[in-house]
Amino acid sequence: MLQLSAGWHQTAGKRDYQEDGVSRMAWSNGFSLALLSDGMGGAAHGDVASREILRAFSETFCEEESESIVSRFQNSLIATNNHLSDYVRLNPDCDGMGGTLIAVAFSGESVDWLSVGDSPLWLVRENEILRLNEDHSRKAELMQLVEAGQMTAEEVAVHPQRNQLTSAVMGYSIDHVDISSTPVQNGDVLLLASDGVESIPEQELASICDRFSDEGPQALAEHIVSHVESLDRPHQDNATVIVLKISGEQE
Repeated sequence: MLQLSAGWHQTAGKRDYQEDGVSRMAWSNGFSLALLSDGMGGAAHGDVASREILRAFSETFCEEESESIVSRFQNSLIATNNHLSDYVRLNPDCDGMGGTLIAVAFSGESVDWLSVGDSPLWLVRENEILRLNEDHSRKAELMQLVEAGQMTAEEVAVHPQRNQLTSAVMGYSIDHVDISSTPVQNGDVLLLASDGVESIPEQELASICDRFSDEGPQALAEHIVSHVESLDRPHQDNATVIVLKISGEQE
């Protein structure tokens, strides 16, 4: 049977606060859940948003009785969004805070996942990297203009709205939610990341996984974050990565 091992690491980048949050739990029935949230709301409230999103989602998911993973995901997301709405109502100074969310559930044969926002979820297999989820941000929309020849990639890189989310968990209506299932096999690596990790080009990220995945998921997570820091970008955002490594054979 396929097994899952995990590690994670993060850096604040050039900021003096950390808005990213992670959570990983395992149940006795072999079901594992990994969560990542990139909070927004600035130094005062971004960390609160990611913390509350992760707490509400994990608690609801654990208490859900539905055998359908899709129903578990959907009900957990609704409860999380309602919780954030209630939290802001009781704490008006937190109005406007929210965050992204990636949830990955592993059952031993495949991974099921949910995604809201622009935090990337990658599958790395034999030095090839594939982004599994959609980018719910203006950057994705602007890149479509690049493909149509109406903008250049350089213009997108400095566009003032490039990081504006088109979907997020904020206690309001959630416009875009990705829910899907991905078959996995021995040697696969899944990366749940905040968008600060995107400072590393995708193929370079795949090469890092190829070089260091044998050291284990914790060491790999540390290598990825160290590489982000070594780039020394002047406006480097918080960067967080959860590494999930699949090993063993399918029955």
